[in-house]
Amino acid sequence: MKQLLRNPATNAIGLSLFTAFYSLIFIVTAGHVEFVNLLYYSRSDGKSSFWTGWSYFLASGYHAYIAYVLIALSILVVLMLLTRRHPYDEYHTDVLIKCLAVATILTLAAIAIFYLLVLSEPNGIVEKFTLFIVIHWVTVVLADLVYVLICRWR
Repeated sequence: MKQLLRNPATNAIGLSLFTAFYSLIFIVTAGHVEFVNLLYYSRSDGKSSFWTGWSYFLASGYHAYIAYVLIALSILVVLMLLTRRHPYDEYHTDVLIKCLAVATILTLAAIAIFYLLVLSEPNGIVEKFTLFIVIHWVTVVLADLVYVLICRWR
């Protein structure tokens, strides 16, 4: 596994594929009638809550901007990864493993919170799952950006 992670192109390919997948979903569903009809809280009575605001955000199609930001950050990370001409040494590979471990821990925490939210109120699953995906992938992209910046400084 460490041998595979030593190659910066491996990291770049993985990040690019998942960013492309999530971004495509966010951009395609932005403002799409069927997606908007699946949103539960945007049809609520207007009570001011986090979920109502998030649902209106999604119904307005603003999650496409999240996709654009993730694409921009991913392009920055991929360019920084691909301009590195030689494999990472043991130190950089260990830093990458630590960054991935942090992203994994945060993702597992988000899964637990997501599960608790669904158990406490199963309505609005689309809003909750979309928030989970946003938190998960932003965490991964930012962890990768931190990794690349740490490797550039040392």
